[in-house]
Amino acid sequence: MRDNTPIQNEEGSVIVLSMVLLVFLTILGISATRTSSIEVQIASNERHAIQNQYKAESGNHYALEISKTWMTDNFLSTASNQAYMDSSVEPLLTVDIDNDGTADATIEIRCIRTPSADITCLTDGANNVPVQQHIGPPPPGSGCSLKDYEIRRYAITATSINGGNQIQLGAYKIFNKFN
Repeated sequence: MRDNTPIQNEEGSVIVLSMVLLVFLTILGISATRTSSIEVQIASNERHAIQNQYKAESGNHYALEISKTWMTDNFLSTASNQAYMDSSVEPLLTVDIDNDGTADATIEIRCIRTPSADITCLTDGANNVPVQQHIGPPPPGSGCSLKDYEIRRYAITATSINGGNQIQLGAYKIFNKFN
């Protein structure tokens, strides 16, 4: 005769135990899948942010490389010519840094002026620059005399093409004084 006390009756307990274990492992697997997909999204967002940062930084480097086209005696010598333009209409210079056929960054160049006035053809970011004298004395130790030379200050604003990152930098050049 069989004893039917609860302790001795173990029929079906393996099924219950295996179902509990299966539910636990399923929840653990779903949690791991969600965590890994979130990590992939984070990594993708970080990659895009870094690419945009590099594109904006490359735009500034490109502006410095082509400085002979805009950092001239005539550039910004009058109040009506306050911003570098790649054509007479468009104030933004759009560049393809990696030569893949698509634009990577836009570049805006303006003088740093006191008093500061917004230039209507430039974006808010390019208009938001520190206020300094555009024309000033050469820096100490440069070997340039105050009598014969002066510097002109410029602000370069490069923005990644999707607007995700914007980097500004200041540049100056030493010129012979105008007579």
